Amino acid sequence: MIRTRAELLAEGIPGSTIDDRVRRGTYIRLLPRVYCLCTPTAFAKCEAIDAWAPRAVLSHRTAGWLHGMLSEPTQFEATVPKSVYRRTPPWLRLYRRDLAPEWIDEVRDLPISTTVLTLLDCTAVLHKPEANAMIDNHIARTVSPQDLLALCNSPLRGTGELRNQLREAAIRAASEPERLFARALSQRGLHLLANHPVGQYTCDFVDEPGRTIIEIDGREFHTTPHAFRHDRRRQNALVLAGWLVLRYAAADVFQSLDKCADEVAQVVRRRRRARWR
Repeated sequence: MIRTRAELLAEGIPGSTIDDRVRRGTYIRLLPRVYCLCTPTAFAKCEAIDAWAPRAVLSHRTAGWLHGMLSEPTQFEATVPKSVYRRTPPWLRLYRRDLAPEWIDEVRDLPISTTVLTLLDCTAVLHKPEANAMIDNHIARTVSPQDLLALCNSPLRGTGELRNQLREAAIRAASEPERLFARALSQRGLHLLANHPVGQYTCDFVDEPGRTIIEIDGREFHTTPHAFRHDRRRQNALVLAGWLVLRYAAADVFQSLDKCADEVAQVVRRRRRARWR
């Protein structure tokens, strides 16, 4: 429960009593003249930011958490107008930027950057692997690609990196090793069809010009006797239909991603050239 000093005074609690309760730990002072009346939660810190700086908009990783795109943050972030200057405790970082109303949303009665702006901001502050995963997991699920493209044409800073993310995004991957593999192929200029049907089968990655299929095999889905027989029948049918099938264990993708992706890129390009001739 968050209260400002003005609210506590209005409730009839003398200033000396407020200060005494802070000293005894009954009230937790989160920000100047803003207190939590119990053990502060992550959401209580968001409420405290709103009470302390009413013009602040929760943004970056904090907005990512509130939108359900990231785990609970330890570093809280908000955006304030350029005219606002405030010193902050270590757990809070403020960004100074004037936000147009269309970039501001509301979650649980708190002002928050829109999902599309949150993605843009997070690509600037997250480590590259975390930003990649966030983009891949939420494009077309939480945020539409069209909205992201519109954002890329806006004057906001950081859109160049977002364009790169859109070019490399793995938005149809069914598993984490497939997502990493799709990213690695995109970085090599190969954008294969993911989870694409070939006859009666759905294949992990398909290159139609080179008649090449790439399968990423996780141990949990390929060790039963039924799965073992099905895999052989499936591979034989695809090979007899003129497809080259390359198969990689998920463990090899995690441990030797670049080696696997380089091999696929070399094979796919060679087969494309051969079929074109």
